[in-house]
Amino acid sequence: MNIKEYLKRQAELINEKIKEYIPSGVPEKLFDAMAYSLTAGGKRIRPVLILESARAVGKEDIDDILDIAVASEFIHTYSLIHDDLPAMDDDDLRRGKPTCHKVYGEAIAILAGDGLQSYAFELISKNGSISPEKLIKVINILAHGTGIYGMVGGQAADILHEKENSFDDINFIHTHKTAKFIQSCCQIGAVLSDATCREEEALKNYGLYIGLAFQIWDDILDEIGDEKKLGKKTKKDREKNKLTYPSIYGIEKSKKIAKEYVEKAVNEIKILKNPELLQGLANYIISREV
Repeated sequence: MNIKEYLKRQAELINEKIKEYIPSGVPEKLFDAMAYSLTAGGKRIRPVLILESARAVGKEDIDDILDIAVASEFIHTYSLIHDDLPAMDDDDLRRGKPTCHKVYGEAIAILAGDGLQSYAFELISKNGSISPEKLIKVINILAHGTGIYGMVGGQAADILHEKENSFDDINFIHTHKTAKFIQSCCQIGAVLSDATCREEEALKNYGLYIGLAFQIWDDILDEIGDEKKLGKKTKKDREKNKLTYPSIYGIEKSKKIAKEYVEKAVNEIKILKNPELLQGLANYIISREV
């Protein structure tokens, strides 16, 4: 199967569901800003990982967990809105379009991100098909992976360690800023499919490894990627003296490290019933041009 085509079809499915779940209300400008960023495009990797992790363990019907998958994209979108702000990465473009704060102003962009984050958990809690016990575990996993012990903590470290230059620092940043969220999505898929402890651990390890590979590859693309294909300015990390794998190891060694993480990820999930799509996705991560 062509993994790029498959991801494209899955993204289309997620996009349709996102449209169903986009909230509306007043003040209209706030909800418009949320919708603007949610519908700006993207590969929808995180919701796909929730669905495919569940399928890899043997779950056949994923209709009852689509809202949970969509919720992960709401959180991802909130993080992108905040990343782009002048106080963070100060980006004017995201996916080839003006960033949220460029269109709606900084204050509304901050609030749109806040709204998407909180609404994601509200959306999960409304699921009427999954048991309350499982939903509580899903909410805990997602909050942990995207909060102060995950993505938020990693973002803070990224800002505070811009002038440092050590493997310990960069490993902490990449693990928390990116990999913990991706790991959470894989673990959520395991929980929602009644995975065994061994299967859940395999998916957690898989998620951690592909998360690290994903961020390393993003670092590489920032150095050598095509701005038109990426839809955003490149070489921003170098300009801001960010701590990245290429800044420490160079491009070629960074590619090698990313590939090693992918190999570890692929090996972790060999024990699952249907690992093929997740294995293909792992390899796709280090072949991205955009």
